[in-house]
Amino acid sequence: MTSDDKTTAARRPRTWPKVLLALSLAMNLAVIGAILGAHFRDGRDARRFPPPDRMQTRDSGFGPYLDALPRDARMRIGTALRDRDAPIEADRAVLGREFDQMLTALRAQPYDPGVLAAVLEGQRARVAARVDAAREIMLAEIAAMTPDERATFADRLEARIDRKRGPH
Repeated sequence: MTSDDKTTAARRPRTWPKVLLALSLAMNLAVIGAILGAHFRDGRDARRFPPPDRMQTRDSGFGPYLDALPRDARMRIGTALRDRDAPIEADRAVLGREFDQMLTALRAQPYDPGVLAAVLEGQRARVAARVDAAREIMLAEIAAMTPDERATFADRLEARIDRKRGPH
């Protein structure tokens, strides 16, 4: 190897540090973008209520109404429902006992449809009580709104319903 070859090899920059730096920068930007996206999406995920309460209110048919309400009203409704009802753990214990009763009724010989109907009626009554409570709390929230807030709520509700219907 001549001295010119050594000088050329010494002067040629290595490309792998640049590639590594570019990949590192891209990963950092992706993480920052994910964090900022989660922060600025206005709570359009399960953080509005903890998941069990959110699913109960959504399954009760109040989904579009809750989506159209301002975030602070949704939070107050979720808090009021949690404060009003038994802790979710107690409800799960009741559901577990009812599930066991349902399995026993299904396997019983002879089968007694009245036992199964009683278990299902208990579950229906508990869900109906929650729906009634959610309706009362939501009506109180709407009654406390100013006329402008109610108009904004109506506009947001209409937009959500139109979006769910899709283009017709």
